Amino acid sequence: MSQDLVAFVHEFLGNPYDCSEFCDDYIRRWKEERGGTLTHDDARTSEALSTIFCLADLFNPCEDREDYELDEQGLRLKVSEAIRGCRPDLPPD
Repeated sequence: MSQDLVAFVHEFLGNPYDCSEFCDDYIRRWKEERGGTLTHDDARTSEALSTIFCLADLFNPCEDREDYELDEQGLRLKVSEAIRGCRPDLPPD
C-alpha cells in the first residue's frame, strides 16, 4: 500500500495545510508512485488515491473558477469523502 501517500492525505485533512501546496505536492507524489508502490494497492485504496489525483487537478483557488472546479472547502470535503476507510497504518486487504 502507498502508506506515505495515504498518510499525506490524512495530514492534509487534519492540519491547516495550504490547498495549492497540497495539490501540487500530491500530484507530484502520485506521479512518482504511479508505477511503483501504487501498483500494489488494494482496489479501494487505488481508487481513492486516483480520485484524489483528479480532485487535486480540479482545485482552483481563484474566485472566477468554473462550476466544476473546487474551492478550498469543496476540495477538503471531496478528499475526505474519497479517503474515508483508507488508513495508513493498516495493511492492504
